[in-house]
Amino acid sequence: MRNAMRKKIFILLIGLLPMLSIATNASAMSAHANSFPQQLTEIKQPLILVGKAKFSVLFWDIYDSALFTYDGKYQADAAFLFEINYLRDISRDDLIERTVEQWQHLGVDSIKYQPFLADLANIWPNITKGDQLAMWTDGQSTAFYFNQAFKGEIADPAFSQLFASIWLSPQTSQPKLRKKLLGN
Repeated sequence: MRNAMRKKIFILLIGLLPMLSIATNASAMSAHANSFPQQLTEIKQPLILVGKAKFSVLFWDIYDSALFTYDGKYQADAAFLFEINYLRDISRDDLIERTVEQWQHLGVDSIKYQPFLADLANIWPNITKGDQLAMWTDGQSTAFYFNQAFKGEIADPAFSQLFASIWLSPQTSQPKLRKKLLGN
């Protein structure tokens, strides 16, 4: 009788494990997502525009971009918001490929960016004309917002500067765009 009861309890516990796992994961995701506001407007209100620029290739406009900070001046180690408003459709795979190409242009060793590629693939969506992708960093972690809603986070202080360097490094492939973003 005692063994039969133990067996029933064991089967019950085994049956509850998946539900316990789901509850734990939902709780962890909820806490993770709450580390940044769910809506971009909660961040943007006190920010000041540093600069804005349009990126075009030949006669095709690709996106409009804007850089915001608390004091209207960009400092690499301070909080900032970088918005891109897309003027064309672009697949997630193309976004990631172009990002890697820009890091390679800057001479970034693949060891530094490789760990982030899977995160970007999970966070970034396919883009259609009119979509906005925004990056907010507090200097410690980076949040991405898609059409104003929180999409995902990369919790590594090195990522925000690595990503921003594509546009804001003195060695960027687009120095005129950089100059406009920095308000010059």
